[in-house]
Amino acid sequence: MIVAVVAACAMLCVSCGPKEGVIAKDYKIDLIMAQDSHYVNDAPYFSTGDYVEQDWNWDGDEMYRIDYHGGEHPYQESFFHEGNRIVRTTVPAYNIRAEYFYGTRQLEHIEVYASDELYSYMAFVHDGQTLTDIVCHYFAVSDTNNAVLDRMSNPLRVLVGDEVAGCLEQNVAVGAKGAKDGTKSVRYKLSWNGDNPTRITCTDAEGEKVIYLTYEETDNPFYQLYGFRGLTDPIFGFGMLSRNNIRTIRMPYNRNKNQLFTYSYEYDGDAVAKRTLTYSYPSIEALTLDSVMYKVVRTERFSYIKE
Repeated sequence: MIVAVVAACAMLCVSCGPKEGVIAKDYKIDLIMAQDSHYVNDAPYFSTGDYVEQDWNWDGDEMYRIDYHGGEHPYQESFFHEGNRIVRTTVPAYNIRAEYFYGTRQLEHIEVYASDELYSYMAFVHDGQTLTDIVCHYFAVSDTNNAVLDRMSNPLRVLVGDEVAGCLEQNVAVGAKGAKDGTKSVRYKLSWNGDNPTRITCTDAEGEKVIYLTYEETDNPFYQLYGFRGLTDPIFGFGMLSRNNIRTIRMPYNRNKNQLFTYSYEYDGDAVAKRTLTYSYPSIEALTLDSVMYKVVRTERFSYIKE
């Protein structure tokens, strides 16, 4: 599911325009419906059927809560504003909060807390108006084994989407589990082609891993959605950092294997009505033989409040 619990505000300005974090008033996401279909060696295995993945709640032009229904950890995330910027989000069910700290136009860092203990610190490094690096530090806390906490502490979710970022967590030090001396660090370095990040280099104590992205020529309707200038809250997971729609993502898997994620889109006017993500992976037992392949097809349907 497109889930992660950090907060929703602008983090990067890749062109001149309004201040980051200012919400535009065009149209608003209402519901996201999803269906997950699983295959084993291309034979249907099981399907979830359609379900409500996210329900966005608005008070006029202010989004104040998203209800996440999918997955093993359903929860609600509330948003708090200062002026037109969202500066804090909370997940009361898990006693989690994220605090956002801005410069004049750019996000400087995010702090994520679990029961008032600092769990993650994410710093955003810019060269002028371009985001070049995200440096994350994770700290052991009493509630380290909390999947929602890890999701909200993973900045990759806005870069490559929630599903892909969740898969990458197997190979990159997201979260503090197993950390030596109670801390872990990871740096994400971004390479750009125009307004699209095409390479993300992830460096942690295990070494270096690289993610490659390709794009369609069509405009990404979620780019700077609601005025979010580029990088935004991982909860959205739409890839708002790219001007064009993502076509493929290639990322490392186990034992030097690569995993390919492929997207396709259907439109209603200029808005995405349906997005389909397809990816495959070998079973853990078959990593050396590649005799058993799993495939996942995730379909998401979007409905909007248009004004």
